[in-house]
Amino acid sequence: MKNIIIYPFKYFIKRYYSPNLKANELKRILNLWVPFILNRIKIIYISDNFKTIKVLLKHSFWNTNPNKSLWGGAIFSAADSFFPIMLKQCALINGIETEFFTKSTNVEYIKEAKSNLIFVFELSDNEVINMINNLKNEGKYQQWHTVYGIDKNENKCIKVKIQPYLRVREVNN
Repeated sequence: MKNIIIYPFKYFIKRYYSPNLKANELKRILNLWVPFILNRIKIIYISDNFKTIKVLLKHSFWNTNPNKSLWGGAIFSAADSFFPIMLKQCALINGIETEFFTKSTNVEYIKEAKSNLIFVFELSDNEVINMINNLKNEGKYQQWHTVYGIDKNENKCIKVKIQPYLRVREVNN
């Protein structure tokens, strides 16, 4: 407990890369991240197995464009990082340490987003198994995943295709 008070950043980074990270810890870490706070992004739910994350992008003065719809940068920020984080944690749970990032993103604006948006990021068991097999056999993983931004009226406003890139982390002796 002493370390979290004296060195909170060091503590959070250590936990972030831990296979023992709990879903509520990750939720707390991400909700305290300044870019998410400034863009009005809030993580609502993370499943214990890290295969589902539900994210709220709040429509507010701070992230609204002149047309009174959500600014594209806030939408991108709300969608960009979650699949790589989920896959990283699923790999850690399976004993594989990775380096990870978003390799590519394609954002399609279907309808103006003039209210809050909800993004539900989901990984199937098959997607996780495929990722684990790719990491074990090829040392890397880079498949496309899709998430939708849903407004308060249940309309799909945004379609985001994300290509996470994970590679097995080299062990330094």
